[in-house]
Amino acid sequence: MGYAPNGGKTQPSPQIKISGKWLEALGFTSGQPVTVTTERGRMVIEADITL
Repeated sequence: MGYAPNGGKTQPSPQIKISGKWLEALGFTSGQPVTVTTERGRMVIEADITL
C-alpha cells in the first residue's frame, strides 16, 4: 500500500500497484477490464472475460 503522487496536496490518495508475469498466468492481460469488489476488509479483483 502506498500513496499516489498528488502534486503536494494534503490528502494523498492510497494506491496499490500489482505487476508481474504471474498475472497473465491467472488470466489477466494488459489493458483488460477488471471488476473489483470489496467486503469486510477484503478486495477481490476479477478479470472480465468475454465468452
